[in-house]
Amino acid sequence: MKVINRILVFLMLFCLYNCTGVTDVQDSMNLDFEFKNPGSHLPKHWYTGGESFKISVDSLEKHSGKFSLKMETPGTRNNNSFGVFTGTLPIETFAGKNVEYRGWIKTKNVKNGYAGLWLRVDGENTETLGFDNMNDRGLTGDNDWTQVSIKIDISREAININYGGLFPGEGVVWFDNLELYVNGEKFIEPKLKTTLSRKEKKVIKEYIYPLRTYEPDSGNTKDLEILEKLIGNSKVVALGEVSHGSSEIFKMKNRIIQYLAANSGFDIFSIEANMPESYKLNDYTVHGKGDPKKLIAGMYFWTWRTVEVLNMVEWMRRFNHPEKRIEFTGFDMQFYEGAVKELMDAFEEDEIVRNKIADLGKILNEIKSRTQQNRELVSADDNEMKEIDSLISFIQNSIETSSFQTSDKQWLQQNMVIIRQYLGSINYAWRDKCMADNVMWIKENNPDSKLVIWAHNGHIQKTSKMMGYHLARQLDDDYITFGFTFYDGSFTAVGNKGLTFYEASRVYPGTLEYLLDKLNEPVFILDLKKIRSDNKKDTEWLLERLAYRSVGALGGSQYEFQNRIVSDDFDYLIFIRTSTPSLLFPDTR
Repeated sequence: MKVINRILVFLMLFCLYNCTGVTDVQDSMNLDFEFKNPGSHLPKHWYTGGESFKISVDSLEKHSGKFSLKMETPGTRNNNSFGVFTGTLPIETFAGKNVEYRGWIKTKNVKNGYAGLWLRVDGENTETLGFDNMNDRGLTGDNDWTQVSIKIDISREAININYGGLFPGEGVVWFDNLELYVNGEKFIEPKLKTTLSRKEKKVIKEYIYPLRTYEPDSGNTKDLEILEKLIGNSKVVALGEVSHGSSEIFKMKNRIIQYLAANSGFDIFSIEANMPESYKLNDYTVHGKGDPKKLIAGMYFWTWRTVEVLNMVEWMRRFNHPEKRIEFTGFDMQFYEGAVKELMDAFEEDEIVRNKIADLGKILNEIKSRTQQNRELVSADDNEMKEIDSLISFIQNSIETSSFQTSDKQWLQQNMVIIRQYLGSINYAWRDKCMADNVMWIKENNPDSKLVIWAHNGHIQKTSKMMGYHLARQLDDDYITFGFTFYDGSFTAVGNKGLTFYEASRVYPGTLEYLLDKLNEPVFILDLKKIRSDNKKDTEWLLERLAYRSVGALGGSQYEFQNRIVSDDFDYLIFIRTSTPSLLFPDTR
């Protein structure tokens, strides 16, 4: 039972951090493992993993076709480890339906465990709405090809559905010919779109706006005038990024921000970085104080410690002289240290309150230390939470009864919110909800301002309960999103080579980037919003599910494309043909 519970927790965490859209539901989900990743022995569109497990596509033993998926434990296996392959099912097809998931499995000398399929349904705040991993009926010992099945009613409240195969045991296992049935009918995968007709190209070009350059070169900005029409009266504009390490995307965002600040009255910039530490950049951008490199490095992540971000910060400093015209802010909540420092600085002359803040900091340090040591979910125990609640209550009351100005009190109370958010940061769903709340705090405390958001595509998107989903529900048409993607090239990331440059996975027929490249425009804006409203036959493929690139901060992954409805995620998409790595500068803190 302990191993099964561990599997449940692992699959929950894995799905939260790795699985969103890892599989391609076009032609095909690769349910029969017939397609391999280029230059790899692993199946296309599936995530595979497992400490001490060897996983590969096998051409010698298969139920049908050319290949099966093979898992084996060639050496000593940790009792808690298991092999797994994982994909994601589209919510719009499977939610609210009865689903049967079938597959063929062959086993050889399986012991100390079993082989089976698994399916998990997640709801709000990581609630498990359905789960079956066949732990009560998995295959053991020696079995010729045997069909197994999972039947489950998928809740209408589902926000994520993951499925795959599982091998918590020793021996050799083969999987093949997976099938899905929806309300008793076999699920037939949509055919992959691999070409654009001459007419389709002509029609879609009516919805693109070519851009002169991605370089923030202070040159002619006539091409960016279209932004005023696309954005209209909206006061919150989110700029995404398909990778946290693409120089061209960072430059393009800088160019757009400069235009919006100079021509459209956008006066607050907010980045996907910890809130208190981000606000410190105003010491430089507004007042010219401090070292901008150290202040950027103080936002913790290497992703922002780049020449491209530094150039934007330097532009802000020039733009803000002689008077403030744009403010640098942030909305993330993954760290508490900056909030504690803000509080300590504010109560510099009040020893009693400072001691309480210091006590809170010590408890937070202990919790952080445990989390780093165990590399698993660690939260405060009951006694710690009682003490934390008491300290937070005391500090909040001290803020309210202080002689600080109202705006200072609001800022200090928001730092207390950051600490509360940090203590609850067990998953991406919580983080995205908190980031949305923090953006709303910025907006509500600056009601006459216009706000530009800088974050990953996955955070700004209007779907899947991400930050953008919450903002869109609260702001409606006041929230506009620009996703970003590129066709080929490289980017800076962390991977098996460490923090360095990584080549992007090659696009393949049927991906969004493959098709957009057929338009022969190196840089352009695609008007997904108007494509949705016009709903023309020749652009209907953009209203359907298809694979497009999603990198984040990781490099060297074989799972660089996710399958989503891009026109649901974003209002507009900016396409840049080739990406090169962002340029890091040393951390001089």
